[in-house]
Amino acid sequence: NVESLSVMEGDSVTLHTGVTKIQRDDQILWKFEDRIIPSIRLNSTVDSSWSNVNLNDKTGDLTIKHIQSNQSGIYKLEVNII
Repeated sequence: NVESLSVMEGDSVTLHTGVTKIQRDDQILWKFEDRIIPSIRLNSTVDSSWSNVNLNDKTGDLTIKHIQSNQSGIYKLEVNII
């Protein structure tokens, strides 16, 4: 499925996986412009370019708060249910 969203700079947006609950072995992989967003960087301050991004550990949903213009682009999701 492809979903198009329009968001103004400074707004918040949540990208949903459609998964109700991640199982222990499930793999959720988010990409931005075909580059993997390393999950170790989400929910931490390791990479300041993603400091406004939160990964929901129950559903895998990706929330971007106060979105910036450099975060505009194509986000892709890969879910591997094991």
